[in-house]
Amino acid sequence: MLEIFELFDELRRPVSINEVAEHLGYPHSSAAALLRSLESLGYLEYDATEKEFFPSIRISMLGQWIEHESLPVKAVQRLMQELLDATQCTVIAAIRSGVHVQYIKVLQGTTAIRYHVKPGTRRLLHASTLGRVLLSQYDPPEAGRLLQQSMARDPDCKVSRDELWRAINQAREHGFAVCTGLIVPGATMVGVPMNLDRSGRPAAVGLAAPEEWIARRRQEYLAVLRKTLDRYAAPAEKRA
Repeated sequence: MLEIFELFDELRRPVSINEVAEHLGYPHSSAAALLRSLESLGYLEYDATEKEFFPSIRISMLGQWIEHESLPVKAVQRLMQELLDATQCTVIAAIRSGVHVQYIKVLQGTTAIRYHVKPGTRRLLHASTLGRVLLSQYDPPEAGRLLQQSMARDPDCKVSRDELWRAINQAREHGFAVCTGLIVPGATMVGVPMNLDRSGRPAAVGLAAPEEWIARRRQEYLAVLRKTLDRYAAPAEKRA
């Protein structure tokens, strides 16, 4: 059911039953039943003329209190849109969920060849660029513990712990990580810490695109990331 709301977040327009079924791979009957159920609960509105559904005002009201407890949602959305406009890359915001990095918000890129990923996607911390950026934000003992737990979930890991630890320390020292082919062959991601949360909870944001696209623009994109994040960063004293 939550996939439906994530689809609305991605498309940002009304959708039909057929579109939901096609995008999410649901049987038509299941998509219809879910949409009708959400409409009856007041979470969706239905346009009988166009035969389309759209989130109601109730949805926008539900999570407003969370902004005071976690990442400032509106600031993250504005920051990510600025990064998309400036780079054309897929922009991904992420937090840690156990031994995984979870993509909490994704804006799809506009490059000719795109790195497509869905919001809610989870990767093991050690096997993701943004996961390594997140690990770099913890003190070494905690980062080491999380790294060990993450690797234990990946029996097919072909990278040594020492090599991964060097990558995490480099991300900590330089303030960014760049990896190619970790998830998709030929795709590169540039990731940096995202210090928008006043509580200090580690978060990260990254730009993903074909390897050759980022290779020609790496320093430019790092400068864009840092400049944009500086404008939105929470004051250090408030994050402490």
